[in-house]
Amino acid sequence: KHFNPDVAFDLTTGQVVTGMDAIRQAFVNQLAAIKRVASEHMGGIPTLLGEFGIPFDLDDRAAYKTGDFSTHVQALDAYYNAMDANLLNCTIWNYTADSSNARGDMWNDEDLSIFSRDQQTDPQNINSGGRGLAAIARPYARKVAGEPLRMHFDLPTRTFELEFRHDPAVTAPTEIFVPDYQYPKGYVVELSDGAYQIDHQALTLTVHHTLKQETHTVCIRPAS
Repeated sequence: KHFNPDVAFDLTTGQVVTGMDAIRQAFVNQLAAIKRVASEHMGGIPTLLGEFGIPFDLDDRAAYKTGDFSTHVQALDAYYNAMDANLLNCTIWNYTADSSNARGDMWNDEDLSIFSRDQQTDPQNINSGGRGLAAIARPYARKVAGEPLRMHFDLPTRTFELEFRHDPAVTAPTEIFVPDYQYPKGYVVELSDGAYQIDHQALTLTVHHTLKQETHTVCIRPAS
């Protein structure tokens, strides 16, 4: 149970991969191969990665002693970036309401829960007890008025970008989930065209594109 950002193994090529950038690209390529199976051999059905995640008891539970979950965030961010690069649907494993540092998820010696009561210091704060949330609580396009072409979230700058091609038959707007966790002081929106509304309570950015151009872009940045 150890994460090394500089060394990985590519299952599709059978080769060892070294270097952070090369490893992140290998993640993208491996998931692209899975998605390609659905496209080429299963009639183009949507691809859902049903379970992915990391054990939080890495390195002999070091983070439970130090409170430093930066390694976990780094790993999860690399995984999510690979998902976004392939525009894949995915569900993280897992959330266990009674997870603890001592007993984990109480299943097969697993400790993959993104929440633990031992990390919860303020029950009134919805984020308290969360582990790796900097990588997990990220913006994503929930509903797109056409075909998504590109989606990316840069964690260091907390910049989110979406590009899509609208479908003339779709009159509904595009909806983007925008968590307060990343933007506690709010955020600014840059559009290629159209207009938008922010619903802070629903954590939703609604974008109404125009029909004057086929491709549209949305960019979200921290307000300060």
